[in-house]
Amino acid sequence: MTEKTNIPKKKKFKFPHAFVLLFAMIILVGILTYIIPAGQYDRIQIDGRSVVDPDSFHYIKQTPVKPFEFFMAIPNGLQEASTLIFMILLIGGAIRVFDGSGAIRAAIMKLSQVVGEDKSSYILVAIMIFFTCLGAFPGMLEAVIPFAPLCIGISLALGYDILIGITISLGGIVIGWTAGPSNPWTVGIGHTLGELPMFSGIGFRVLILLVFIAILSTFVLKYGKKIKEDPTKSLVYGIDTDNLIVEHDNSNEFIIRDKLVLITFGATIFFIVFGSLNWGWALPQMSATYIIGAIIGGIFAGYNSEKIADEIIEGAKSILIGALAVGIARGISVVMTDGNIIDTVVYGISSLLDGLPTMVTAIGMFIIQTIINFFIPSGSGQAMATLPIILPVADIIGLNRQIAILAFQFGDGLSNLIYPTVGPVVACLMYAKVPFNKWLKYIMPFVLISWLVATALLIISVLINFGPF
Repeated sequence: MTEKTNIPKKKKFKFPHAFVLLFAMIILVGILTYIIPAGQYDRIQIDGRSVVDPDSFHYIKQTPVKPFEFFMAIPNGLQEASTLIFMILLIGGAIRVFDGSGAIRAAIMKLSQVVGEDKSSYILVAIMIFFTCLGAFPGMLEAVIPFAPLCIGISLALGYDILIGITISLGGIVIGWTAGPSNPWTVGIGHTLGELPMFSGIGFRVLILLVFIAILSTFVLKYGKKIKEDPTKSLVYGIDTDNLIVEHDNSNEFIIRDKLVLITFGATIFFIVFGSLNWGWALPQMSATYIIGAIIGGIFAGYNSEKIADEIIEGAKSILIGALAVGIARGISVVMTDGNIIDTVVYGISSLLDGLPTMVTAIGMFIIQTIINFFIPSGSGQAMATLPIILPVADIIGLNRQIAILAFQFGDGLSNLIYPTVGPVVACLMYAKVPFNKWLKYIMPFVLISWLVATALLIISVLINFGPF
């Protein structure tokens, strides 16, 4: 007989929770208040906006943050970001009403039936554009999760593979989120922090959206044609897909009620964009419009008042983590502000970038935000954590704030397709049982091309002085 030796199993590395990372960053910047000299810029008012006077930096007496105040930064950050947090919760609740009604799912199924399998490429592009709009205008990134099974099932039914099904939903919503003509979580927060007219520059961002749609459509259709001609060329060939095929049934029938819900959803987004551009709406007005839209949409969906209230509450619950992340991330800037080191950091970064062409600086910001997105995969949380530093740097080196926010959008957005810290990516791949390495092998060519295009678009934005401000 041979004795069995107990070999200790290697523990797999588990990436820390996002909240742990954010709190670790609070502690880190708290420690830095003891190391980095305190300093300040003078702020001046230009056209009603508070901007940094680039020639006014001076060192002041050190004001290190005490350890107990590291913890105080969390409630203080939540309080400072309260308007944003309430908006996030209300939008999450409203989206739940529209999504939970089944109207969006029914519309997709109806589209696939109307177009027909003989024009399958049209179906793929149409579904992709639909999800692109969900990412671009209301910023419904997480909404892709419940729709992924449906899109994968449609893809398989049309003779394509799992990857195509994931791409038309996840890929579409990510490029929409990235361009974000009226994305409230990235552009909305960025414009609030940057004191810019809400959703200003929307025309250029719509153009960016069309560019990304063209790139993703070409990528999807080229790969789709290849595997339809020879299924063995699929990168996931051999994976069991029997449980992924979605059967068409009467529950997905697109009835008048669904049409009215979708019209209400579209009207809600329209009024938010129109009000922001023409009536000077800010976050409270946007939140109120979402509430009105949710109530009307709920009535059209056949919900009574109790059901509408329950759906709004459930939707708010589902997005609570993201809302709290915004407040905790704000705690980072609270500590840096209390320790008077945020201007010193801005001064250091601007000194490194001083003399460099503004387009090089914009590209550098894009790269930095791409790296940070791995650790803070929340668009709103990342905006709150990084833009308070990036925007003053942009002021000092003469880079348009609108361009700095665009660099943030590109960095936060496109990398959402390849990071294992991004919830929708993990959820879609787990459902489809697609190994992460196969997904990376498939999607990386598109991401690399998109990064190059994004770089070119940033250069163009500098050349045309994309604005305002």
